[in-house]
Amino acid sequence: MPIKGSYEEKELLARLATGDKSAFDTLYHYYEPRLRLFLTPFTRSDAHLLNVILQDTFVKCWIKRNDLAGIEHLEYYLQRMAKNRLLDLLKLQKIQSNHIGHYAQLQEQSVQLTGNQLQLKEYMSIARRGIDALPERRREIFSLSVFDGLSIDEIAGRMNLSREVVKKQLQKARTFLKTYIAEKGDLPVIVGGLIIGSLHS
Repeated sequence: MPIKGSYEEKELLARLATGDKSAFDTLYHYYEPRLRLFLTPFTRSDAHLLNVILQDTFVKCWIKRNDLAGIEHLEYYLQRMAKNRLLDLLKLQKIQSNHIGHYAQLQEQSVQLTGNQLQLKEYMSIARRGIDALPERRREIFSLSVFDGLSIDEIAGRMNLSREVVKKQLQKARTFLKTYIAEKGDLPVIVGGLIIGSLHS
């Protein structure tokens, strides 16, 4: 359902505040390509960075859904949220490069979990439980792809499997996990998929 005007957007935001997952789906499908286009010049064609920002922005949008009903222009709000996340990530990269030896210790000492961060941490915990529930071979393939960053060809070579088998197992793992995270976390399936995309970071 396209968003034709501010009235319809406000109606969708009001529904979203009540936890309406279909309202989130509509807003996501409308704004994701627009936000992707907006961010592209700022991310300098870094597809990984762009996807991380989009994932984080829309997951946060769901977590903060109760605060969105009074937003006048959601697109501007999402743009500001995405730019702030970009700046955070760029600062983090600079800190890591300048203080790589002390970064982990500094982070551990300085992080204070807000309500939103605690919610995201719980979603990540659900995702980890979902991974543990995968059949052993499928779990290994998924872990090699997501956590070790191996390509399909590299996984196939390491596990002595065909590319087709690896691709099929990855697809099955992602389909299962999207549904698992959505059901256990009471989330839209889209958000479940975004959380899977954030697991490597």
